[in-house]
Amino acid sequence: MSSAGTNTAVDLDNPTPEQKTQAIADLRARLSEEINSYCTDLCIWRFCVARQLDTDKSAAMINNWYQWRMDSRIDDLPVCMPDNMFPAPYPIRGYLSIADANLTAGVQVKESQIKLNRFFGGGCWHKRDKDGHPVYIERIGRYKIKDIPKLCTMGELFEFHYLMQEFLSKTIFPECSQLAGHDISSQVVVFDLSGISIGMLSHIPALNMLREMLAKDQLYYPECMHRTYVVNAPAMFVTAWKYIKGWLDPRVISKIHILGRNYSKQLLEQIPSENLPSFLGGSCRCSHMPGGCVPSATTSNYPDLPRKAYTNLRYQARMSYTDSRHSFTYDVLPMTPPESANTSPVGTPQLGYANWFGLKKDSPKLNSNNSGGGFDFGNSPRSRYVYLRFLADRGRGMVIEVLWRPHSSADSAMVREQDEVLIYPETLLDPQRAPVVLELKVPNRSGLLVFNWRIANFDEGQAPFPTPEEAQIPILLEYSVDIEEDLLKEYDLLPIKRE
Repeated sequence: MSSAGTNTAVDLDNPTPEQKTQAIADLRARLSEEINSYCTDLCIWRFCVARQLDTDKSAAMINNWYQWRMDSRIDDLPVCMPDNMFPAPYPIRGYLSIADANLTAGVQVKESQIKLNRFFGGGCWHKRDKDGHPVYIERIGRYKIKDIPKLCTMGELFEFHYLMQEFLSKTIFPECSQLAGHDISSQVVVFDLSGISIGMLSHIPALNMLREMLAKDQLYYPECMHRTYVVNAPAMFVTAWKYIKGWLDPRVISKIHILGRNYSKQLLEQIPSENLPSFLGGSCRCSHMPGGCVPSATTSNYPDLPRKAYTNLRYQARMSYTDSRHSFTYDVLPMTPPESANTSPVGTPQLGYANWFGLKKDSPKLNSNNSGGGFDFGNSPRSRYVYLRFLADRGRGMVIEVLWRPHSSADSAMVREQDEVLIYPETLLDPQRAPVVLELKVPNRSGLLVFNWRIANFDEGQAPFPTPEEAQIPILLEYSVDIEEDLLKEYDLLPIKRE
């Protein structure tokens, strides 16, 4: 291929196999043995495309990239992968190799990550588009933009950003490639500008941070964007976009689509309705996770708990691969004014004014009268929320289900197992990576919540199997259950604003 200038004879988005092979071979011939052994063909191709198959420019770019990675020790970042226990760096929905998760303040999550998450408007890797590319959604309009340059350093911002990029490259792209049956190395991005203001668009310190980040991405993570959609873009964004375009490569600009409020048709042409959040015109709600499809700390659509909320949890259980199940019941009383809630069942602790804990017990899984999975009690004001927090010190994931067992109307002390309703169907989660928080809607009446955990079977998830020696070590499960009002009060949190 060309050693000087752009090769215009090749369609960079649809090269023939021979053209791609030749370009990769030409670039490898200019690289050291060390770099060649470090890079896959897919990695080499990205740099070929980024410099329009100009071999000299591609070689200079990849040499600088490799030196940056070595100097910055990028490969030492704690990247969440199926074969380790590092937590996902940002919320994720709908992937197989890593269970759905929000960013929670576990012991492996840096304080800088938690701080940045509280300034970001809410983001998530959310399933895939029609061609198998991962979809990344960011609610830019909800950012606390002025707080980021004021309270965060460039070092903190870049470390967090590079961790996310490495997670995308090392975990999400390989899974998408496997499912698609061919290489996937770029993502679809949706930036939602709903709520953005002129002050946010013109804040110079934040724009300087953005400019530097875009420059680094184009140098160190080229060709990772398939398409970007900027939706709910107000008229005033046009001025800012003219400014931002000057920081971008023309090939990058060609992939960016600026849309106003009538964007749903174009998004649905790219992303299946079931994979697109309802607030963007799709049908997905991800109701099994707090915050839904895209949790947002700045708008409090889920409880963003502090680190101390995951220490000294109330209950513990030892599980093993031979004794792999644990059950716990939680007794919910109707919401009552504090002054009238002055008694509790004998021998049962009264926690707050609305709830008390029953005793742990083993109970077999019973049939649910809800054949469609999780039970929806609707949006009645007579419903309320209970939160479960849990974590594990090791393992390859846990499956949890939650059932609601109402007290008999004839005798509130009676619980009839035949009336049991499945409100949270069996779901594989990763409490060994970071604490898990679940939000459960229950009716405002007396009843029991039954929590059933089990260690993931060997055919569930993609975490590696334990060695015979590891399988002998017990798994410590820690957990707490709280009525929403009590949890928010204990940690001085704002009311949850559900969408």
